[in-house]
Amino acid sequence: MEQQQSVRLHETNEGRETQQGIAGFEGLNALFFMLALGLAMIIFRKFASEANPNMLLAVLFASIPLIVVSAYCFGLKQGKPPSYDVELGEWLIIKASNNPYFSPKQVEPISLPWVDDPTKEKDI
Repeated sequence: MEQQQSVRLHETNEGRETQQGIAGFEGLNALFFMLALGLAMIIFRKFASEANPNMLLAVLFASIPLIVVSAYCFGLKQGKPPSYDVELGEWLIIKASNNPYFSPKQVEPISLPWVDDPTKEKDI
């Protein structure tokens, strides 16, 4: 009784389920992070190349773009719906202005002959 051993191959979707990213940032957020990193390096070089460089000040100012982009990406983009950041911004502007978005002053009634107006009573 001789048994043959063989390798069984099973198809997986691992390659399709992964998302491209760098340092925890996915998709376009990785590009934002790389641009912030480049800007941080430029700012650091500007402050560190002075005649009397202050390294603490250089690190402090260079970290601002990285902190802002990280907060934006992880707070408003990662794991959220695609338009979450835009809709949140619109909502904050509407709430800050104390003006409802579709207030009666901004919406004009449309009179269409094929649409009945429920506010008017019909005479029979």
